[in-house]
Amino acid sequence: MRIPLLLLSFLLAVSLSAQTFRASILGGVNLSQVDGDDLLGFYQPGVNAGLRVVALLGDRWRVGPELLYSQQGAHRNRNSINVSDFRDIRLNTVELPLMVYYKDWRLAAEAGVSYQRLIGYTITDAAGNDITTSFPLKNDHAAANLGVTLFLTPRLGVNFRWSKQFTDLQQAEAPRLRGRTLSLRAVYTLGAGESLPAAPTPPTGN
Repeated sequence: MRIPLLLLSFLLAVSLSAQTFRASILGGVNLSQVDGDDLLGFYQPGVNAGLRVVALLGDRWRVGPELLYSQQGAHRNRNSINVSDFRDIRLNTVELPLMVYYKDWRLAAEAGVSYQRLIGYTITDAAGNDITTSFPLKNDHAAANLGVTLFLTPRLGVNFRWSKQFTDLQQAEAPRLRGRTLSLRAVYTLGAGESLPAAPTPPTGN
């Protein structure tokens, strides 16, 4: 766990240099599913929270890491008629995304990759039995990320992110299981916040 601790120290240090770096606090929810488990739909809720620091590369471009605690997995919907060997997959991860951002007006588009470290999980089969110990998963995973942030105020924004793993979750060769996640988060930027376009000036009477 040295990498998350070092990154956390880095985030706190560079947040003091507002001219070059910008730090934000992130908090929200995940809705997840796992491709290959025959459970359809994003029915597994979870927490997505952490810190972000970006280096400002001019007025529009920026790049930087995040440090996140992210809960993912899959869950059988109560009304589901899908035939699957699983009822519930719950994954707890520490995630380190590296993102590139392009900001225009009040919107910032983002793309990047992330390293995910599995720190705990539980799996139950279709009958509700805990099969965690008999279904070993890999600890290290990688994912691709796409998203967008709408800044409501200079300090507060709303972020939507889509993420898909491109490495298999399980150690066995079959079935191939890869997670997909939709995240909705609040973004609170420290310091002076983001520069936003000025509100239009109302016309004045003669």
